[in-house]
Amino acid sequence: MTKTILRSAISAIIGIVVAFGLLWLAQYAGSEISPDVYDPDSGEILIPIGSTISLIAGWFIGSFAGGWLAMRVSAGTGPGWIVAGAVIGAALYRAVTLADSWWIMALAVAVPLFAVWLAQRATSIAID
Repeated sequence: MTKTILRSAISAIIGIVVAFGLLWLAQYAGSEISPDVYDPDSGEILIPIGSTISLIAGWFIGSFAGGWLAMRVSAGTGPGWIVAGAVIGAALYRAVTLADSWWIMALAVAVPLFAVWLAQRATSIAID
């Protein structure tokens, strides 16, 4: 029992690290492709659509890969959902602090949940 709990905890931590690493790479690539622009007239930073798309893609890729890895290592589904929760928490924190639109906040919840659901399906197919 202790081995499975420890295995699940370690796999969840590894999955979170992988998810956030991939999320960082996606955001970095998006900012290199279409960097943010400062508008001196309004005093705001204008975020181009390319950066937003790469952010949403990062949520998906990070959640899927981190969740899949956590589920495979632990041989259970719980750690993958913990990875999704961590990505959702970080995404909502980012959306709230930057005062994003409601649809970004909705995607911040929906995209990681969908990605981990797909990872769970992929994991169950790989095990069978």
